[in-house]
Amino acid sequence: MVLVRTLRDLLVYLGARVLGPVLLVLLAASFALGCTPNVGDPCQLSTDCGSTGQLVCDTSESGGYCTLVDCLSDGCPDNAGCIEFYPSVPGCGYNDHVPSRLNQPFCMATCSSNSDCRIDYICASPTQSPWFALILDDNQQELVCLPLPPTSPIGGMSHPDIDPDAAVCQASAPAFDANFPPYDSGFTPDVLESSVGESGGADAPHKGD
Repeated sequence: MVLVRTLRDLLVYLGARVLGPVLLVLLAASFALGCTPNVGDPCQLSTDCGSTGQLVCDTSESGGYCTLVDCLSDGCPDNAGCIEFYPSVPGCGYNDHVPSRLNQPFCMATCSSNSDCRIDYICASPTQSPWFALILDDNQQELVCLPLPPTSPIGGMSHPDIDPDAAVCQASAPAFDANFPPYDSGFTPDVLESSVGESGGADAPHKGD
């Protein structure tokens, strides 16, 4: 009886010495996995968004916003959508053949209601006012957590100030160089050369030559 008790105590002791560190490692790993940052989490530095470097911290948003920059269609992590902001020059209609120089795709946290988003963020369609962004994913109905606009109303599918005929909206360059206006019909290079000669410039011919 004493021998059985001694063996049992020995096994318990060995188990605590051998399995204890293993259990601690497993607990630490599970804790780390449970705290893996996601798209839309608050942050102050990009390291707050994970150590892999995949996510970065957008500090321009309230409380910081963990995101993936330059995402591709359906290329965001789980529970996130790829949204292209500023797809057109402000005031111009979107043209998928000549994208805006300001366009920037970001991964945004998907949601189904405002309760899925943090304070200062709203669950809405990014295609509506005042964002007028594009959803690059196949799911064109997805909602994402967006920063609350300071004053602009939310909703509406068209920009009120779009003028596709504005000069800034045109892809083609002007027909002439803005630094050098074209000659008018009565002013030619020959006339310019004779004018320089008559003015006594350095290259003008001297009488008697």
